[in-house]
Amino acid sequence: MSWKKDRAEIRELMAARPDPDGKHGCESQEAVAVNAELDRKLREQPVWRRARALYED
Repeated sequence: MSWKKDRAEIRELMAARPDPDGKHGCESQEAVAVNAELDRKLREQPVWRRARALYED
């Protein structure tokens, strides 16, 4: 996939997380599934792209 498409999917997954900052300890099946997919998507990217996806506005 192209980086633009991956970045869009990563943004959608980050927005879909029930507990985006992890402060509430949400361990629902939905939260675990979304976090696993987000983790998989990020691990497919080079390190510099992972950082960019996580820290860009």
